[in-house]
Amino acid sequence: IFILSILFVALAGGVYFYANNELKKNAKAPEMEFKLPEEELSNTKDLENITYVDISFENSDGNLNKLSESKDMATMILFWSPDNQDSVEVLKKVDSMNEKYENIKFYMINTSDTTPKELEDELTIDIYYDKLKEGASKFYITELPSMIYIQKNNEVLHAKSGFTSTDALEANLDILAENF
Repeated sequence: IFILSILFVALAGGVYFYANNELKKNAKAPEMEFKLPEEELSNTKDLENITYVDISFENSDGNLNKLSESKDMATMILFWSPDNQDSVEVLKKVDSMNEKYENIKFYMINTSDTTPKELEDELTIDIYYDKLKEGASKFYITELPSMIYIQKNNEVLHAKSGFTSTDALEANLDILAENF
């Protein structure tokens, strides 16, 4: 009986170790992945050596406007194009929050000659045109979208290019509007 007991314990131990080993082989660690929604990831870079310069641009009626007309006012310029999906998305973000920042003058400057009618119908913000490419040239714009944040004293606070998240855009506008 003693020998049978030892054999039984050995057999039970062998089965236990075999089963445990098989479970470990087949068991996978739970895959945990943290991902922010892709549309909310900023992909901006600083535009270097950007200083305030006066530029001219047209409104949708073809009337000429100058940046200097909004001197002594915080200003945000967005250079965008309907052909660039990132810049259209940033334009829509600015459009959704422009009423929140009544003390900022917004210039949404289209680097193309036209804005598609369906996009125009979606927007509440005014669209301007850089048909002579004066603004893009004077501010050294080589990538769209490009955002320039100008303080009341006409100093450039920030100049960025690339896709920006809603949070980053709002943070820059809060600083510009002195909402802190």
